[in-house]
Amino acid sequence: MIEVSIPSMEKEVDESGKSRKLFRVEVLFNGRKHFVLRRNSEFQTLHRKLRKIIQTPDLPSKRNPHLRTKPLQQRSQELEDYVQDIIYQNEDVPQVLLDFLHLKHFHTGNKVSSMESLDDLDSRDYSYPLPNQRVAGFFLDPYLSDRASGLPDVVVDGVLQGLYPR
Repeated sequence: MIEVSIPSMEKEVDESGKSRKLFRVEVLFNGRKHFVLRRNSEFQTLHRKLRKIIQTPDLPSKRNPHLRTKPLQQRSQELEDYVQDIIYQNEDVPQVLLDFLHLKHFHTGNKVSSMESLDDLDSRDYSYPLPNQRVAGFFLDPYLSDRASGLPDVVVDGVLQGLYPR
């Protein structure tokens, strides 16, 4: 489940000294929380892209009919509701929205823990080198080999006690 909130706004000043307001979009997914900063125009672009692939709720207006603009807190809440509506109305969250929220490892659909999905995992080819290195190795089985020196080998004895309790 994805949880999205827009608790605040931040101001950003570009190279030319022009300031712009960014919505702080906080995303909670699988116990991990991150945030992305988005402009109002990015929400409009998201809405246009989503409209082409799914039925979307109306994007909240930037303006209040009685005022010149809406209070920013009201606008933040409306945009939060908009994103949450899209998530809750769609069983498969659109990739466009996942990209907008910077979620790369989100699995859609109901394939959470079915046996078919586990079989799919087993059938995949995972042919990439593992970054493991051997820590200890033996040329012969130390349990069967005779000691060449009269001194006790504490490393071998410790490993043998761990592997073959007496």
